[in-house]
Amino acid sequence: MLAFRDAMPPLERAEKSCRIARLVMGHPAYRSAECLLCYAGYKSEADTFFLMGQALKDGKKVYCPKVVEAAPAKRQMEFYRILSLEELEPGYHGIPEPPESGDRLFAEDGKTGLMILPGSVFDKNGNRIGYGGGYYDRYLGRHTGMVRMGICFDFQVAETVPAERYDWKMDLVMTENGIRFGG
Repeated sequence: MLAFRDAMPPLERAEKSCRIARLVMGHPAYRSAECLLCYAGYKSEADTFFLMGQALKDGKKVYCPKVVEAAPAKRQMEFYRILSLEELEPGYHGIPEPPESGDRLFAEDGKTGLMILPGSVFDKNGNRIGYGGGYYDRYLGRHTGMVRMGICFDFQVAETVPAERYDWKMDLVMTENGIRFGG
């Protein structure tokens, strides 16, 4: 699946990413969210920079993930608010990340949030296979009060994928062709 995604021509990837972003922005979960927690598109993933830029213009609080040291030799992911896309810099494995700042750390505090998740494959039941680190599943175990929307290209949706008890299901999965799971 990842090799197929990597082989997609850049112009096609950009066009499909733009379609995904427009569909996300038209969804009620986006329109009602005060906060957007969103990965910064990397390599051949569906690009999210257009989506994040529009969310900032729409007055939403935008948060991006950063891998941080939680304990000696143990990493976890936290989300930090960005005020502009230019704040993102190469971080863990070269992935664009926000600066770490205690006053910008995401705290639910009753806010309505929409989390946009990447993945290598999703299924028609809302299950997701990420990239093997478990960062999103551990984060979601600590922050349960937001809508979880997986985004990917249509060919990344399978009939079914294996899921473990600690894997978090998506509330919906959006591709360039619309919603593939959820509402």
